[in-house]
Amino acid sequence: MSKPENTSKTKTFSRRLFLETTALAGGGLIISYYIPAPMMNKAFAAPPPGAPLPKPNAFVQIAPDNTITIVINKLEMGQGVNTSMAQLIAEELECDWTKIRSVSASVDPAYNHTAFGMQMTGGSTALISSWEQHRKIGASLREMLKSAAATRWGLPIAQVNAQNGFVVSKKGKFSYGELAEEAGKLPLPEKPALKNEKDFKIIGKNVNRVDAADKSNGKAIFGIDVRIPGMLYAVVAKPPLEGAKIKSMDKKAATKVPGVVDVVEFYGRVAVLARNTHAAKVGRDALQVKWDNPTNGKFSSDGLMENFRAQAKEKGKIAKDTGGVDEAMKLAKKTVTAEYEFPYLAHAAMEPMNCTINYDGKKCEMWSGHQMPGVDQAVVAAALKLKPADVKVNVVYAGGSFGRRASKSSDYVLEAAELAKVVKKPLKVTWTREDDMRGGFYRPMNFHRVAMGFDDKNKLLAWDHKIVGQTVIGGSAFEGMMVKDGLEPTIFEGVADSHYQFPKFRCDQTRATSPVTTLWWRSVGHTHTAYVMETMIDELAEASGKDPLQLRKELLAKSERHMRVLNLLEKETGWGKKKAPKGRAWGLAIHESFSSVVGQVAEVSMVDGMPKIHKVWAAVDCGLVVNPDQAKTQVEGAIVYGLSAALHQHVQFKDGQALQGNFNDYPVMRMIDMPEVKVAFVQGGGSPTGLGEPGVPPAAPAVANAIYKLTKKRLRSLPFSKELKGLA
Repeated sequence: MSKPENTSKTKTFSRRLFLETTALAGGGLIISYYIPAPMMNKAFAAPPPGAPLPKPNAFVQIAPDNTITIVINKLEMGQGVNTSMAQLIAEELECDWTKIRSVSASVDPAYNHTAFGMQMTGGSTALISSWEQHRKIGASLREMLKSAAATRWGLPIAQVNAQNGFVVSKKGKFSYGELAEEAGKLPLPEKPALKNEKDFKIIGKNVNRVDAADKSNGKAIFGIDVRIPGMLYAVVAKPPLEGAKIKSMDKKAATKVPGVVDVVEFYGRVAVLARNTHAAKVGRDALQVKWDNPTNGKFSSDGLMENFRAQAKEKGKIAKDTGGVDEAMKLAKKTVTAEYEFPYLAHAAMEPMNCTINYDGKKCEMWSGHQMPGVDQAVVAAALKLKPADVKVNVVYAGGSFGRRASKSSDYVLEAAELAKVVKKPLKVTWTREDDMRGGFYRPMNFHRVAMGFDDKNKLLAWDHKIVGQTVIGGSAFEGMMVKDGLEPTIFEGVADSHYQFPKFRCDQTRATSPVTTLWWRSVGHTHTAYVMETMIDELAEASGKDPLQLRKELLAKSERHMRVLNLLEKETGWGKKKAPKGRAWGLAIHESFSSVVGQVAEVSMVDGMPKIHKVWAAVDCGLVVNPDQAKTQVEGAIVYGLSAALHQHVQFKDGQALQGNFNDYPVMRMIDMPEVKVAFVQGGGSPTGLGEPGVPPAAPAVANAIYKLTKKRLRSLPFSKELKGLA
């Protein structure tokens, strides 16, 4: 279904609404540093000479006991950002890694993302946006500590060195903790020397994760773990269709459930309050609520797709046009046309949406895995008619997100605030899996039509690509910045900016509308564009009589990064020299997203009409790899995520309601289904590029290309189970 009714009418927010002062308590050395102006998905430039420093956006504290606390302005949701970003500072600081601890930042405009102008985690940009700046702060701290020690000893700073948490000289050594207070009074060096990559001791190494112990022994606090004194637990009954209103309600059965405290109607919804979440859910399920039936709610995903298909016949907005496509297609001796359908997808993060909130009528404090804490703070402040500074945001660990916790409307956080406004007691609001899957936000549905024209020798003349897709950016704070003249990059990214060199090429985009709410889903538009491009490239290879890998090398010859990835894949798999075992086939795909290039080869067989994926080789060019083990797990997780969606997952709508609700009908790959995954990284220096998302796009087309070799069936409609049922 589409999103619940939002009566707050809060849609846009000014920078003032993000204000809140943050600081670390206690003494020691507290240093701030500046992340400069945005250059999205590229290495971030330094501020102009003499530019005044804004309010600090990150802090480092060295305590007297030599522990070093680093405030991380990104959400730790399993990707290891609290470790990798700390590595950048620790490397230049020359500190003892065992003394490092990381904590999540609260809200302050100084913590804003450099490319997006708000505090957020997303776009696989954590390391790329922090690479130079975090290293500089580590180097600045190092030089300040050395200067403090040199003053104590009466030595020139050139005669002291920083080593593993100490400043040493011929006169002895001081720990960082001993020097912290003095160093904190010194000016921040403007241009501290950064280490050469060949001298790295922590960057590029498999250091222990700073959160590993607490996540293993149960000490780590996720949103769903938060407990505050006097807290009640709430589960909410929401309208099944957008615009539906309560006709009648009988709460007698709910109030008889042991542990249920109250049943409250608020803002067109009904909350059951209890002593624990289980009682609240049982009480919610026992509610007798009748909703009216708005006439605009009768839609289906099949009907919406037919509408998309019809729109594909009309001209849209041109995202890219090299010219001459129509003329080339008229001259073509053979034309290959393909149509692709992609369904709505749920995020299905392991930890359901939740928010703990304490509102006393004057001030508010809340706890959650906030992916956009500044936006959430602003929305709650507006709903409660408070100043943003009176809404304290505590960012805790999140059990996955994949984009879901970066809600455009702060939906589940707003719901908690609106309920707290009525109840005025400490609350934890928890969404069930079904609540989120049937009442949340989705990867948009998309339709592609591709036509390739060939001459009489099967040489490609032109590629004409039409995409009809629902907006992702629409209704978000990024719309004004990213959508120009009706063109939305998240619909055509991966097609219009493809590195393939075609003789004639055109990409046409139609930005469709739908009653279903949408949200960025791990790798956003690349989830569908990579699939179309890479399966069509294999089809082009077959039509041209060429090997799929060699054709890609020809078409990508001008891209050094793509060539490095293809060469690495060729080496790792033995492509061209080896063959897949009998009864199996190899499929290949390569795609660039979030400034990284990932290629994958999947080894597949068919069992009872469905693919069995035995092995996946992944070759990755993501710049310098800060933590190889974490990077490897990111790629492995992305492959699981991409294949889960490709094999079985879709959210279907009938009569305006989502049919899927939990992992029984929206399955994730199980251990028994998991292929062996071998990840290799292109060796190179420079700054890191994105990694959390780029492993997703090539997974599905690599498997699809292998399936074609086994079945001679091109899979145009996802998930695979939709088209493969008849092959058993």
